[in-house]
Amino acid sequence: MNSTVTQTGSLQIDKSIVFKDINAKADRFIAKSLLIYFAFGIAISFVYGTWTVGLGVGTLCLVAYFGTKAWLPNSSFYQYVLGAVLAIFTAQFIYQLHGMFEMHFFVFVGSTILIAYQNWRLQLPLILLVVIHHGTFAYLQYAGNTEIYFTQLAYMDLTTFLMHGALAAVIVAICGWWAYEFEQRTINEYRNTQLMESQLKSVSKNITFAEEISKGNLEFKSNHTDSSDELGNALLKMQQSLTVAAARERDEKFVTLGINQISEILRANNSNVQVLTDELIRGIVKYMALNQGGIFLLEGEGDEAYLELKACYAFERKKYLKKRVEIGEGLIGQCYLERDTIYLKDVPEEYIRITSGLGDAPPSNVLLAPIQTQDEIVGVLELASFSELDQNKIEFVKKICQSIASSVVSTRITERVQRLLKDSQMQTEQLRAQEEEVRQNMEEMNATQEEMARKEQEYIQRIQELEGRQQ
Repeated sequence: MNSTVTQTGSLQIDKSIVFKDINAKADRFIAKSLLIYFAFGIAISFVYGTWTVGLGVGTLCLVAYFGTKAWLPNSSFYQYVLGAVLAIFTAQFIYQLHGMFEMHFFVFVGSTILIAYQNWRLQLPLILLVVIHHGTFAYLQYAGNTEIYFTQLAYMDLTTFLMHGALAAVIVAICGWWAYEFEQRTINEYRNTQLMESQLKSVSKNITFAEEISKGNLEFKSNHTDSSDELGNALLKMQQSLTVAAARERDEKFVTLGINQISEILRANNSNVQVLTDELIRGIVKYMALNQGGIFLLEGEGDEAYLELKACYAFERKKYLKKRVEIGEGLIGQCYLERDTIYLKDVPEEYIRITSGLGDAPPSNVLLAPIQTQDEIVGVLELASFSELDQNKIEFVKKICQSIASSVVSTRITERVQRLLKDSQMQTEQLRAQEEEVRQNMEEMNATQEEMARKEQEYIQRIQELEGRQQ
C-alpha cells in the first residue's frame, strides 16, 4: 500500500501504518463479498440461462481484483479496481435478470461495501462506471435494441431517469461522506493513541531524568525534543540552573580550598624565601594540575635590578635551574614592567622556548602573573599547561599572588632581621671575647704589679738590712 504521510498538528501520520489492520480486515470482508457476488451470478444463471455472462464476466471481475492485488501488493490501486468491479457486477446482474429494476440497488450495496476501506475516493470509479453504464444501456434499450437490458419498464422519461441518477448519486455521496468520516475518526484515534503513548514516554523519561538529577547526576542527557512538554522543559531548566550553581560552587570551592592551602604554606614557611618559594611552586602546580611552574623574584636595586628564578617545579619534581631575566626581557620581563597578567593560548612551541622562563618546556598555554602588593612588585609567577586555563583559575592565581607578595616581603624582612640579629650576636660574642681577654690581661697585669711590688719590698728590705749591717 502506498505510504501517505499526513501532518496532524505536530504529529506526522503514515496512513499505510494507520490503516494496515483496517485494510487487512476489509480485504477479508471484500473477498467474501466478491465470492458471494460471483455465486449470486452463477445462481441467477439458472433463471435465464446466462451462463456465459455469469461465468465469463464474474470470473473476469474476480481476476481483475485479486490479480491486481497480487500484482501490486504495496499499492492501493486494487481498491480502485474494486469500485469498477462492483459497478460491472451490477451491470452483469441487471443484464442477467433482463433489466429487473431491483438489480439497480446493487449500486448502493457496492457503494456501502466500499466504506470498509474508509476511503471516499473509491466511490469515484463506481459511480463513474454506473453513470456510463446506465446512460449507455438506457439509450440503447429505448432506441429499440432488444438485446440490451437497462430496465423492465416499458419507458422511462428523462425526468425519471435524472431523478433515478440523482438519488443514486446522493446515496453514493452519503457513503463517500461516511467513508471520509470513518477515515478521519480512525486518524484522530490513531493520533490520540500516539499522543498518549508519546506523553507516557515523556512522563517516563521525565521520571528517569528527575531521578538522575535527584542523585546529583547533572550530566545526564534526557534526549528531550518535545517543546510542548512543559514538565520536560521545566526539568531541563532546573538541570541547567543546578549545573550553573554546581559549577559556581565548584569554582568557589576550588578558590577557597586553594587559598587555604597556599595560606598554610605561607604560614609554615615564613622564615626562609628559598624554602617558601620551593613549597609554593610545588603546591600551586600540584593543586592546579599543571605541567610546570616557576617563581621569579626581584634581586638587586636600581639599574642593577633583575629577576632570578628562585624555584621551579615541573612534571612532579623540583628542578634545579639557574636563570636570570633582565627587566623587560621576554615574557617575564614584560609581565614585570606591565604589572599585569599575561595569558597566552595555543602558543607555538618555538615561541615558548624562546620567551618562556622555563626553558625548553613544550606546553601550549602560558600564564604569567605579577607577584605584587598594593605598593610594590616583588616578582613574577609563571605557570604552563597543555590544557587551557579557565577564568576561575586565572582569578585564583591573581588572588594568591597578592598573598605571596606580602609573604615574600615579610619573609625577606624576617631574613634581614635574622641576619642583623645574627650579626649583632656575633659582634656581641666578639665583644665578650675581647672583654674576657682584656680582663685576663688586667688580671695578669695586676698579678705582675703585685709581684713587682712584692719584689720591690723585698729589695728595699734587703737594702735596709745591708745598711744596718754596715752601721
